Amino acid sequence: MATLNRNDLKARYEMFDRFALEDQRSYYNNVLKRYRDAARQVNRLRALAAFATGLASAVAGFIVQSTFVTGARCAVEPLPADCGNLQLVVSFFIIMAVAMPALGAFFSSLADLYQWDRLITIYDSAVENIEFADAQSPLEDMGDEEYRQAVIAYTEGTLLVMQDETAQWGQSIRTPPQTAQFIQQMRERSAKVGGDADASNPVDDRQTPPSDGVG
Repeated sequence: MATLNRNDLKARYEMFDRFALEDQRSYYNNVLKRYRDAARQVNRLRALAAFATGLASAVAGFIVQSTFVTGARCAVEPLPADCGNLQLVVSFFIIMAVAMPALGAFFSSLADLYQWDRLITIYDSAVENIEFADAQSPLEDMGDEEYRQAVIAYTEGTLLVMQDETAQWGQSIRTPPQTAQFIQQMRERSAKVGGDADASNPVDDRQTPPSDGVG
């Protein structure tokens, strides 16, 4: 195989840089931004739910303490006209104090389901590695052989970053080995139980000899 000359190497490097490394870098940055925005929004909603829980509990407790306890104005006859409205307000804040923790738990489950923090770590590492691969780009003032070696190192480094990112993504969605092992053990046990049941109920396929008519 003939060795590529300087112009061929430069053309291949520029195409690879434009359509592989730069495209992959743009993809990583866009994914990182999307995941970080999602994680930030969920964390903000969880904090808001926790704050609303505390605020609703405090307001309901304050209204009850100042209005409905023994000796307060809504605990002594005749009752003021606004006591019914205050009871509705207290009921509303009690419902809020009960519902907000459930809403916060929902957002926590959402974060656990999508694992944005884990994915951010994966793609953050990929961005750092692809920047390192880009640092190996060939320079114009290099000699021909040095330029060729730089192109090879740059290309292989970029492809390794892509391969590592794909492998880490596969690990993050792979079935845990304990789960797979448990399922396999249950299948083997089920097959064994089925085999024992068949063995304990043999089918007698012997034919009864015909009668010869002798009593």
